[in-house]
Amino acid sequence: MFVGNSLVVRLIDALAQLPAGYPVYSNRGASGIDGLIATAAGVQRASARPTLAIVGDLSALYDLNSLALLRQASAPLVLIVVNNNGGQIFSMLPTPQDERRQFYLMPQDVDFSHAAAMFGLAYHRPDDWPSLDEALAGAWRRAGATVIELAVNETDGAQTLQQLLAQVSRL
Repeated sequence: MFVGNSLVVRLIDALAQLPAGYPVYSNRGASGIDGLIATAAGVQRASARPTLAIVGDLSALYDLNSLALLRQASAPLVLIVVNNNGGQIFSMLPTPQDERRQFYLMPQDVDFSHAAAMFGLAYHRPDDWPSLDEALAGAWRRAGATVIELAVNETDGAQTLQQLLAQVSRL
């Protein structure tokens, strides 16, 4: 598994229960989120094993050209792009509410279907859990890379993590 930075890695760290010894990779780019798709492609190439990569939408945009590397995947590679319309990690920081959207969140209002098509990659945008299960099952059965875009409400991830931290602080 390759995990992107920012909100994605925090949610997985807080909520996922992975088996002991399960290999998890990440990379801290110069800006924190650059080069993540390229690194995920390198992890898959080095291991030659099926690979799950999870990144945020801004991370995917910063490294969009690396989708070309995913065409060379030697085993199933699933790239999940969590599209919360950008930069929601900053919702957790003490940023001015009135200026947050313009200066911190960087909403892009994009979908990744065209990027996947441009690089000849399989693409799914499930809108419920059964559709996600189906997309994942299909991706693991096929050779090569699949992009799965999860469009989520902008504030859900940050709110979930904030609620979890509040509950822990009351223990």
